[in-house]
Amino acid sequence: MGVVLWAADRFAPQDRPLGKMRVRDAVLIGLAQVFALVPGVSRSGSTMTAGRALKFDRQSAAMFSFLMSMPITAAAAVLKAPTLFTADDLTPLILGIVTSALSGWLAIAVLLRYVSRHSFGVFALYRILLGGFVLALVATRG
Repeated sequence: MGVVLWAADRFAPQDRPLGKMRVRDAVLIGLAQVFALVPGVSRSGSTMTAGRALKFDRQSAAMFSFLMSMPITAAAAVLKAPTLFTADDLTPLILGIVTSALSGWLAIAVLLRYVSRHSFGVFALYRILLGGFVLALVATRG
């Protein structure tokens, strides 16, 4: 997947902003999430790769990928909420939610700023190196 991300990022034009997305594009990027069922493939990596392959600029591909994660995150929160609110002291839960929201916002802001100025090359290299490490680990353990 690192090679696919690199190729989509390297050879795709960068001229489509998020505002030019059509329903067909959104469906194709949504379908790309299916590849995350394959071990070692991330949901965000597959959706950003699809976005770049559809000629969206890096920032738009990353932003749409993050937006696509919101419904499933909200659904998981709603599903788990009844079990979380059984404690007498909700202070740790509230602090955890606030801390998570702030760190997530900061991580997304930093990543969007980075990809607006740089390629996905460093992420592709990370995927390639990690994949090679995992394959070598599996090969040595038999």
